[in-house]
Amino acid sequence: MSELTDAFRELYYNSRVFMHTYWLGVIVGKNPLDLWLYEEIIAEVRPDVIVECGTAFGGSALFFASICELIGNGRVISIDILSSETRPSHNRIEYVTGSSISPEILARVAESIGEKETVMVSLDSIHERDHVLQELRHYSRFVTPGSYLVAEDTMIGHPTLPELLPGPMEAVEAFLDENKDFEADSQREKFFMSFNPGGWLRRIR
Repeated sequence: MSELTDAFRELYYNSRVFMHTYWLGVIVGKNPLDLWLYEEIIAEVRPDVIVECGTAFGGSALFFASICELIGNGRVISIDILSSETRPSHNRIEYVTGSSISPEILARVAESIGEKETVMVSLDSIHERDHVLQELRHYSRFVTPGSYLVAEDTMIGHPTLPELLPGPMEAVEAFLDENKDFEADSQREKFFMSFNPGGWLRRIR
């Protein structure tokens, strides 16, 4: 099964169809099966805050905000090193410009989160091991027990784009070795073809 899943994942990624996948007319840049998983997590956890590292076109921020709107709870803090006036506006989205791992941005995120708010985090910025590991270490403290810290694109090098190794999966492995408050939730890979194998990290304590 894993060989078949890997082969389809590579075929799907190399087709670049995910860059022609839209939410309400805005490019999302994600696998639709992963978007469905995000919807299920948001509906179950009902986060007050979703922190997204890596805004790009703003499609995933809009998707998260739309699901929050549907369940009547939650807002999105979306961080990217680049700003853009073409990103979609929504009363549940706050765009923040800067490096996700800079002290200034981390302080701003911390100040934006209430003491009793439920938080989930999605990491989809620079897909280099060291950067993702820093994000995992910094943003894990915001995630509340029972919620999720998602490291995206762990399929890099496994099997796609091996020239980019070490990548997110290696960061996740290092993070889980040092932080026992999280575990990889394999149930979130029930659709088989996720771009984030092993990257759906649930805070267990």
